[in-house]
Amino acid sequence: MNIHQILLEKAAQNELGHFYILESPLPEHDAFDHLIHFVENFIREYYQKIEKSKHPLKQLIDHPDIYIFGYLPEYEDKKDPNYIPAEADHLIRFFEFKAIQSKRKFAIIPEAHKMTTYLSNKCLKLLEEPNSDATIFLLNPRRQKLLDTIHSRAQHLRLPVSIPKKNNQNWITFLEKSAKQTLSQFIESNMKDERSIEFWCNEWLEWESQQLDQTESKTALINWLKTLHEMETFHQPSATKWTLFFSLLEENVLKRLSR
Repeated sequence: MNIHQILLEKAAQNELGHFYILESPLPEHDAFDHLIHFVENFIREYYQKIEKSKHPLKQLIDHPDIYIFGYLPEYEDKKDPNYIPAEADHLIRFFEFKAIQSKRKFAIIPEAHKMTTYLSNKCLKLLEEPNSDATIFLLNPRRQKLLDTIHSRAQHLRLPVSIPKKNNQNWITFLEKSAKQTLSQFIESNMKDERSIEFWCNEWLEWESQQLDQTESKTALINWLKTLHEMETFHQPSATKWTLFFSLLEENVLKRLSR
């Protein structure tokens, strides 16, 4: 049972928590999309499956029982990247009243890093227990350390990510071809090819990251990338780069094909 299903089950039993901090192992931009997508899907399913709502809920911001940080008119002339203090006041007032169209209210704070110490302290009591029929989701895409007082009041959820394994067929085909070539053939064919040495370095990097052993090869790859960067800086001839690259492949990769 995944986290989404667990939360729905808790909601069905009226055991949904008051305050959750959500994180994702993805890089910040992807993590933000991952987290907001998760919360939006959960809230939609909650209203449809638990409360049997007929509201289409195409945009969460349109629902009167959902509050999302960052949509106040006061943001129009705002230059500070942090959330404005007025958000805390609006959030507190939002939870002072009962839900209008549903049994439970939700609030989403999309970017935890925009919560200043002042704003966090204003929300402390509310974050601890908004009321028996309310849930707040604080999304932390940067996975940065939050105030201890905020951290201790929340239930923490780290969403798992399923990353599809990259298809390395281009790289394998390149290696099989290279294994049959002499150095001069390798240099000549690759200098005529549209794909650069940087392209094949990235392919090697992707492939190597999926290998569980071969520590020495990983170290060799890291050192080679540094060397390649220096060669680019000093405008070394392409033939020289391909020569060194071929030598590295022979020492660290080609011999592994037959295993």
